[in-house]
Amino acid sequence: MFAAAVKETETRDKMQREKERQQRDAAAQRVADEQAHAEAVKAAQRELEGAIGAVRAAKRNGHSTVDADVRWKAAKAKVIELETGARPNWAPVEPVVDDAAESTIDDPAAEDAESTSASPLDDGAVSEEQP
Repeated sequence: MFAAAVKETETRDKMQREKERQQRDAAAQRVADEQAHAEAVKAAQRELEGAIGAVRAAKRNGHSTVDADVRWKAAKAKVIELETGARPNWAPVEPVVDDAAESTIDDPAAEDAESTSASPLDDGAVSEEQP
């Protein structure tokens, strides 16, 4: 009877220690996430300041501001997204990276196959390399 009570107490203590460890880990993860978010906001704000400087410099030098405006708009959207948690509906679309396409580029066999295939613009065109 006494052994069963001791075993039950040990099991309960073990479960309590595990719960406390999980709570500590979760708290540490929250702190790390908050720090990472704060750093991301700072980096986005620095990027925005740089983009604003680029727009001003382009205007001052009499150059086109199109590229600088695109950079500013993307940087501003990133800051808003990080601060509010929602991407603005006017934000430029971020380019989608296709992992499958990137992996075939590094493959020499894939490059050879691509270079020997006909371009979609060459439909019906006669190649100079015909026998």
